[in-house]
Amino acid sequence: MKKFLSLFAIFSLFLVACEGDQGPPGPPGQDGINVVGQTFEITFDFDDEYSEFVTIPDGIEVLESDIILVYLLESVEDGADVWSPLPQTFYFDDGEVQYNYNHTTFDVNIYLHGRIDLNTLGTAFTDDQTFRMVVVPSDFALDSGVDINSYQAVKTALDLDKKPVMKAQLQK
Repeated sequence: MKKFLSLFAIFSLFLVACEGDQGPPGPPGQDGINVVGQTFEITFDFDDEYSEFVTIPDGIEVLESDIILVYLLESVEDGADVWSPLPQTFYFDDGEVQYNYNHTTFDVNIYLHGRIDLNTLGTAFTDDQTFRMVVVPSDFALDSGVDINSYQAVKTALDLDKKPVMKAQLQK
């Protein structure tokens, strides 16, 4: 048995030490990132429940392992959109309110909650709110080194300028 193991070890060493011709080069990469990002957005008024379900548009596939990043359009300055990641908290003298979300593979629930009476919020917080959502693989969010809190950084890393932003609809 020892003789067999010795011969096997020597034979294995010969196989590992062999070098052949180098194969052809692989396809060029894009700065080490090969991720397909998909983007959609919606503008709506919150209802009396302060929660809206957004249907993910046809043509956008969300896998169980994907995450959806949601950004709130806070303002437009010098023609440039200012996006803030959710959750986003706003503080008042009598409490706070937060935009937050959760998602499945077919919808995104965007909601308001807080330590104040939501019925006292002005329309600036409830009406004509625009949210942009980006679907990315979870390993991109965890391992890419891209600041996912910055829509601009995500947009640049995924080259989203070259892709259309699809319009979403509220679930009825």
